[in-house]
Amino acid sequence: MFIWALLIIGCLSVTVTAQDNKKRTDSTSKSNTAKKQEAKAAKKTKSSGFFSKKYYGSTVKQWLIALSIILGAIIVGRILYWFFTKIVRIFTDKTETKLDDIIIDKIEEPIVAAIVIGGFWWGISYLQFAIKTRNQIEGIIYLIIILDIAWLIVRTIDGLIEEYIVPIVEESESNLDDAILPIARRGFKVIVWVIAVVVGLNNAGYDVATVLAGLGIGGVALAIGARTTIMNIFGGLSVLINQPFKIGDRILISGHDGYVQEIGLSNTRLRTFIDDYLVTIPNKVFTDKEVVNISAASGVKGVFFLNISTNTVPEKITGLTKFLQQLSINHEHLEEDNKTTLQEFSDFSVMVRYVFYIKSTSPYWDIKTELGVKIMQYFRENNIIFAQRRVTFEPEEKTAPPPPDVDDDKDESGFGF
Repeated sequence: MFIWALLIIGCLSVTVTAQDNKKRTDSTSKSNTAKKQEAKAAKKTKSSGFFSKKYYGSTVKQWLIALSIILGAIIVGRILYWFFTKIVRIFTDKTETKLDDIIIDKIEEPIVAAIVIGGFWWGISYLQFAIKTRNQIEGIIYLIIILDIAWLIVRTIDGLIEEYIVPIVEESESNLDDAILPIARRGFKVIVWVIAVVVGLNNAGYDVATVLAGLGIGGVALAIGARTTIMNIFGGLSVLINQPFKIGDRILISGHDGYVQEIGLSNTRLRTFIDDYLVTIPNKVFTDKEVVNISAASGVKGVFFLNISTNTVPEKITGLTKFLQQLSINHEHLEEDNKTTLQEFSDFSVMVRYVFYIKSTSPYWDIKTELGVKIMQYFRENNIIFAQRRVTFEPEEKTAPPPPDVDDDKDESGFGF
């Protein structure tokens, strides 16, 4: 029994010793494996240490990815712009309609801008920001996207108006639409941009109601300070409603004589009759002062003052007045109405005044020169002499020289005192 007990104890000790040896071997192998993994991790960390450095919350790797995406978007935008201008326009030029040309011309730049904005947004998404900062950046991007859409709409609609509406307005006989169309185009642009700003600010997280309330208070102060502008706007509305003149009319206002080039909401532009200057007149002037519409007359007035010598016989003066009257009646560019009369006498001349009216559709200066040449020819053919002012000078009478000065105070001694 004792022997069997020793055998059992020996077997158990051998078994325990084998298990202990196995555990030691396993623990040793595990420690070696862990050391190898730690070494690999340390080596990997050492190799990628530069790209793991953080700047402003993002690693160098994230910054490189973001900048690469943004740069790629800019390059794609440039390629797309080249594609529109060099490839697409070749096909649109071959079509009979101009609609596709207008659309391509107006949408290419906003679309390129949209691609760049999209690339910027995609690149920013790789960077790590605080929640508040990220919300602010996304709000600004939303605002820019809305403004880009508004830019696309304004460019496209304005191009269609320029191509299809403006020619119709120019061909119409009424001049009211010529004055209203520029105001309508500007008003449309203002409305689109205002809506875009309001929607963009709302998407960006701003309280639009508070902003509008602030604008309302500021608007009252602005209206007080800008009352001159408001008066000009009301003056422009008065001109458009009452129509004292229209585009193309020759008017006289505040000493300016010229043709109306443009009637705006706040001012009106004139092309001066003589100097060909472009004058901008505030519309409030038209409510404060009288406006003379020269074009409303039968024609553009012209005057010649003819000073004839007093030696001219009366029959020639009568013949001259009849010639001038028939000149207005028979000339195709002159109105028949004229005022020809013997104006006045002077000590050296007889003045004949000839008032004529050149048709508004005729070239004023050319016709006036032609009339002057014809009058000179008539003077030569009929021996009529223009008066010349003569000045005569009478010589002064010669006076005798004064007698020599005789000093009576000298005494006989000759000393004079």
